[in-house]
Amino acid sequence: MRDETAGDEGIRIGDEARDELSARQARDQGMDQNQDRYQDGFKRPAPEPDGLLPESEVNIEIPADRLYVVLARSAAVHLGSVLRLGITDVTDLRLAVDEACALFLLNPAFPDGGAVGLACRFAAYPEELRVTVRAPVPAGFAPDTEAIGWIMLGALVDDLAWTRQDGYGTLTLTKRIALAESTT
Repeated sequence: MRDETAGDEGIRIGDEARDELSARQARDQGMDQNQDRYQDGFKRPAPEPDGLLPESEVNIEIPADRLYVVLARSAAVHLGSVLRLGITDVTDLRLAVDEACALFLLNPAFPDGGAVGLACRFAAYPEELRVTVRAPVPAGFAPDTEAIGWIMLGALVDDLAWTRQDGYGTLTLTKRIALAESTT
């Protein structure tokens, strides 16, 4: 294999250059090519149970304090605008994220203190946005599905699910993304 260089840029042509470019791109993205982990130790997202990988994903973790819920709401609004949702859908999404966090924080069984946090995941798929709010919860912790908060959540999103596993409660909200129709 011949190594050609063009001027001061040092552009190399051939298989070696492609390999180096791939390694550089992986490094720039913070990925280790030989592992399924980011350099900071976090594991790459796994496919959902339905086998889909998100097109884009945002993960934030906030302290379990109402003062920090604004960060999750802001992420919801920003992602909704990036996905070009209408103003009504963005507003519904913001309210749904706020209420999802409140279902944890305002439940009397939720642990007090700064050691606990809420993990929020926003995963965009071709036809839907899935938002999960997850936190460690004590045994028997569950949202009140008869309360106004749960009913409001059901009205704001297209699908709503609660699971509890391995000491963590997870609330999953699904908002379908209406694809813009072509006007040609």
